[in-house]
Amino acid sequence: MTRHFLNTLLIAATTTTAAVYSAGASAQEDRLLALARDSAIIAGGARYCRYDPDEIENFTARAEARISSLAKDEYEKILARLEFKNILDAYTVKEPQGGCSDFRAVFDRSQKNVQ
Repeated sequence: MTRHFLNTLLIAATTTTAAVYSAGASAQEDRLLALARDSAIIAGGARYCRYDPDEIENFTARAEARISSLAKDEYEKILARLEFKNILDAYTVKEPQGGCSDFRAVFDRSQKNVQ
């Protein structure tokens, strides 16, 4: 009976550890994908509004570098880059909420934050 109890306890501890690790990895991945989405929405809005292409390229390059540096492995890096690209493509053809004149302040603030 003691051996069965110890085996059950070991299995429960292993399962709990795996679940905690999985939740932590998932939270990291969620933050990375949120960063990719938010950055792509900003870059896409700037493209839609036809802001200075050099500013947009600078913002995009810095956002992608930040995404790459925060990814814990190649899988996360690829997943976040795909998310960035897909969202960027979608928001390049969609006017930002509030219009281009209001969006300018958002883009300028985002450029400073991504540095």
